Amino acid sequence: MLVAVVAGLKLTILAPYKVDSVSLQPHDVQREAFGVGTVEAKVVVGVGSKITGRVTALNVDQGDRVRKGQLLATLENQDFQEQVSQAQHDLDRTAADLVANEAAIRQAAANQALAEKNYERYRSLFQEGAVARLDFEQKENEHVVAREAVNTLLAQRTSLEKQQKKAAANLGFAKAKLADTMVYASCDGVVVRREVEVGDAVVAGAPLFRIADCHTIWIRAHVDETVAGAIRVGQPARVILRSRPEQSLPGRVARVEVESDRVTEEKAVNVTFPVPSAIPPIGEQAEVYIITGQNAQVPALPQKVLVPIGKSYGVWLIQGGRVHLRQVQVGISDPSGWVEIVGGLDRADRVALAPPEIMSRLKENARVTVSKVRL
Repeated sequence: MLVAVVAGLKLTILAPYKVDSVSLQPHDVQREAFGVGTVEAKVVVGVGSKITGRVTALNVDQGDRVRKGQLLATLENQDFQEQVSQAQHDLDRTAADLVANEAAIRQAAANQALAEKNYERYRSLFQEGAVARLDFEQKENEHVVAREAVNTLLAQRTSLEKQQKKAAANLGFAKAKLADTMVYASCDGVVVRREVEVGDAVVAGAPLFRIADCHTIWIRAHVDETVAGAIRVGQPARVILRSRPEQSLPGRVARVEVESDRVTEEKAVNVTFPVPSAIPPIGEQAEVYIITGQNAQVPALPQKVLVPIGKSYGVWLIQGGRVHLRQVQVGISDPSGWVEIVGGLDRADRVALAPPEIMSRLKENARVTVSKVRL
C-alpha cells in the first residue's frame, strides 16, 4: 500500500509539471496607447434665424447632406412681403415724381429763356423811350418769376432725389428682413440634429439645425496620462467602431489637446480615420490604439512566459529538467501577445510556457517535463 501511495503521489502531486519550451525569436513588435472616445466632427455649426418667427416649412431632416447656401427652412413672412411691396411702391412713386419734375424743369427753363429775351428787348426799348416804364417793369417781373420757378423746381428735384434714396434704402431693408425669414446652410455637411418642427415659434439666434462639417471627422479619445506623453501628431493608429467590432480601420493622430482632465487624469487625443459610411457616425463610441513605438525583427517572447518580480519581470528558465527564475529586461509589449526582450536571455536559452494555472504553481527548482518545443 505504501508503494502504491508513493507511486500515486509521483504521478499526481509530485509529478513534474508539463510545459512547452520556447526561445527568443525575431519578431516585429509595436507599443500602443489605448483610449476610448466618441466620433466627432471638428466643426459642428448651429444654424438659426436672425429674427423671431414661426416655422412654416422645413426642407431637410437629420442625416441629409446639405450644400453651403441651400435653403433649409422658411419662417412666416407675409408681413415682410407686404413691406417689400409697399417699399417698392414708394420707390416707383418717387421715380415718377422725378420724371414729372424733370419735365416741369424743362418747361420752366423754356419760360425763363423767353422771359429773359422779352426783358432784354423791353429794356432796350425803355432806354430808347419807346415803351412805358410800367410795361418794362412788367417784363422784368416776368423774368424774375420765371427764374425763381426754375430754382424752385431744381430744389424740388433735390428733395425728390433724397426721397428716392430713402425709398431705395427702405426697399433694401424690407428685402433684407424678408430674406431673414429664409434659413440657409452656412457650410457643406450633414444635418446631425433638427431642433424644431413646422409650426414651432423660434427666437432670434436659437439653432434650428446642427450641421457637421464632414471635411474633418475624428475620434476624440481619452488616453491615460501615463502613456499620453509618448503620443505625437502624425502617429498611426487603429480604430474600432462599436458598430463594427470586427473591423479595424487605419487612423492617424491629428491633434493632442494641451489640457488634461484633472479628475480622470486623462488627455484627449483626436484621431482621424476613413469614415466607413456616407453618414458619419457622430457620437458613436470607438476604441483607439495609437502606435507610439515600433521595432522590427527584435528578440521577443510570448507575454504569457513573463512572471512579475516586483516592478520588473522574469521567466522560468529550463535547465536539466528543472526551472529556475531568471530576471529579464523587457522592451515594447505588443498587443498581439509578444514582448521585446532587451536583456537577460540568450538565444540558446529555453523558457517554460504553460497555461496560467500551471505558471502560477511553478516554484524555484521545480521539476518539469517538456511536452512540446515551440520554435
